[in-house]
Amino acid sequence: MQRFKTIRPVLAIALSVGLVAGCAGRSTGSDPSSEGAAGADGPTTLKVMTILYGNPPAETNNEAKADIEKRGNVKLDIEFVPADAYADKLSVAVASDTGYDLMLFEGRSDKYVNLARQGAFHDLTPYLKGKDNLNYMPEAIWKNSMVQGKAYGVPRPRGLYGGGEASFLLRKDWLDKLNLKVPTTLDEMTQVLRAFRDNDPAGGGKTIPMVAFARDEHVFGATSAIFYPFGVPNYYTIENGTPKYLIQTEGYKRYLEWLRMAYAEKLIDKDAPILKQQQAREKFYAGIAGAFVFHVGGLNDANYDLLRKSAPGAELVVVPPLEGPAGRRASVESGYFGLWVIPSSVPKAKVEKIVEFLNFSASEENFIFSKTGVIGVHSSEFKNGIAVQTEEQRKKMTADVPSAFVLENRYDPYNYAGSSDPEINKYQKEMLDMLEKVEGVPNPFSSYNSTTAAQNPDHLKSFSAVALKYVVGEVGWDAVQNEIDKWEKTYGTKILNEMMEQYKRDQQ
Repeated sequence: MQRFKTIRPVLAIALSVGLVAGCAGRSTGSDPSSEGAAGADGPTTLKVMTILYGNPPAETNNEAKADIEKRGNVKLDIEFVPADAYADKLSVAVASDTGYDLMLFEGRSDKYVNLARQGAFHDLTPYLKGKDNLNYMPEAIWKNSMVQGKAYGVPRPRGLYGGGEASFLLRKDWLDKLNLKVPTTLDEMTQVLRAFRDNDPAGGGKTIPMVAFARDEHVFGATSAIFYPFGVPNYYTIENGTPKYLIQTEGYKRYLEWLRMAYAEKLIDKDAPILKQQQAREKFYAGIAGAFVFHVGGLNDANYDLLRKSAPGAELVVVPPLEGPAGRRASVESGYFGLWVIPSSVPKAKVEKIVEFLNFSASEENFIFSKTGVIGVHSSEFKNGIAVQTEEQRKKMTADVPSAFVLENRYDPYNYAGSSDPEINKYQKEMLDMLEKVEGVPNPFSSYNSTTAAQNPDHLKSFSAVALKYVVGEVGWDAVQNEIDKWEKTYGTKILNEMMEQYKRDQQ
């Protein structure tokens, strides 16, 4: 099938500040700004708040932090907030002006856009000129992150395919034990989950075929890999000139029907309606679950270490896009996860230094550092794109987490392929490439926002509650349809029309 064309013309405002500087593949190591964040001045202290998945970096004797502080001419005061608590912590930080120089927003949400328009963040557009490392990322990523043609945040680039909940991860050792093949269709996946349930490969009745967690209108998080084969859009779609939100589509109904069946048959963790994302993740890496929807980064060293502590000899496999009623499909992502914002309370003189540090962070030098740490401490050398490590160096790497201090990563379509094992690393890249070979599902409204949605952040709350009741078997489909109809009348039509107007304007 024809691949979705991801690189689109960038806005004129972006061109005016040099956001298209540099050609793909060009080394930016000679950029003076890659040598440090503050030139000959003393170190710049940066108070930062960012999201944390997994264990935090060591607070004392962290040689990775010390190294990047020295090279970047900064002092980093970073607060790593666990993912499940991040949204609440961020809201408090924004409302109370707690003195952060740099904060990470998880995405271009309605709240983010509202705050940008209200002047809560510095407009960074003028500061981006000449920042070759930041401008190395594709134009499409910049455009997807902008608000009214301005860069109020610096996107942390990711691949346009393969992020978020792109793929099922399965326990390959369980498949082998039960003489099962890697599934290629939704029906085969369902049969694999039933086999996990019936044969209890974890032992002692502890097996959970598939983990998931509570999440708004999707009902369960860690299920997105089921969306696309059923025909669910990437949030929004335009059918015959009419915009639709995912809950209005036939594919979404089929998706909820599958969840209802799977929950009733105990294929999905019974605790999914009350679990948080980190709790579901922990269950999978505790070795008692057979399937988890994540991305190829789930095969990285730290994740395998966690899994094998509880399940020695465990092996994982990435499931290619499953075939369903809508064929084989994969989402086309925004190309970033998180936006670095600088609160407007930060003095302008410091803004330049912060942007310089982000540009330094995104250098080729730090791209390598994120994989090797300090040569001689966290690894021995960087060979064929992979860090060569002793066991002691691996332990030090896990403790210090060098990548956590590379706040702005360099654009890399294989960003999620982070295993230090050459064979696993190659496999991760192959699985990322595979996602680009099936039909891409874009979100036509990824760079737009609705005023109505921003003013009514809970507009889907009532629907989400009823959709969950449907999945767990407490109500029938009529109750869900009634909520969809109610949403359309009160909010939905306005939201869709507002974004469609922006879309049409850009098509002229």
